[in-house]
Amino acid sequence: MPITALNLLLINAANTLLIVLFGLLHIADGIVTYLGLMLSEVVEVNPLVNYFIELLGLGFSIILLKLACLLVIATLYVRRRRMTSIWSTTTLACATSFYFWVVNNNVGLLLGT
Repeated sequence: MPITALNLLLINAANTLLIVLFGLLHIADGIVTYLGLMLSEVVEVNPLVNYFIELLGLGFSIILLKLACLLVIATLYVRRRRMTSIWSTTTLACATSFYFWVVNNNVGLLLGT
């Protein structure tokens, strides 16, 4: 089935929304992670984050790692018009859904629920 102009428009709109949401979720995760590690008994389970926290300190590590993630997300945003396959959109939707769960779980841990 050929890709029509309408299909490309819809795919681009969905990818744009998913990429922006993914970036916002990363920002929220950075804030919630920082607050959780500073204010509660929450333990970071990501070994990469733990390594950088020990090396550089909590605040700088979270900022640095989230900026690296946002750089990758910004690259996806700039190149989003090249993502013409529905599989790209599906992958973005899965990644965004998973990260929504991660942020939601972290908020629950922070609030003690």
